[in-house]
Amino acid sequence: MNSIASVNGTAAAKFTQRSTAETLVELNRPIDPRHFKTRKQGSTTLTYVPWATLARHLHHRAPGWCFEIQSVQEVGRSVVVTGRLTIPTTDGLLHYSAVASEPLESKSQAPAAEVAASSCLRRAAALAGLGLELWG
Repeated sequence: MNSIASVNGTAAAKFTQRSTAETLVELNRPIDPRHFKTRKQGSTTLTYVPWATLARHLHHRAPGWCFEIQSVQEVGRSVVVTGRLTIPTTDGLLHYSAVASEPLESKSQAPAAEVAASSCLRRAAALAGLGLELWG
């Protein structure tokens, strides 16, 4: 296991990288249901994990992770966000790309691009195994 204590010569939070196999086992552990939230979308009730909670799980289970928005586009009357989750392991980098969209005229109080970016992170994390149980 590699221990990272500095980034570009500056002090950073110390974390220990795991192998790919160990990281995937950690990511595939179910999230405790007490972290779940629900919301109504039309006549459907959706269960989800807020992006901030998901980020905390990533910090713990996949130290050193990073998520980058690769594109934000307006398509029709929606915003489409493409992003990539990168997780370092002792064997190399794991990359998971995802796409999410949100109507521009959404009932959400947050901007459509922000909602789509949050959803994009959740989808990329699910591809890595984190929170995958919510997508059944």
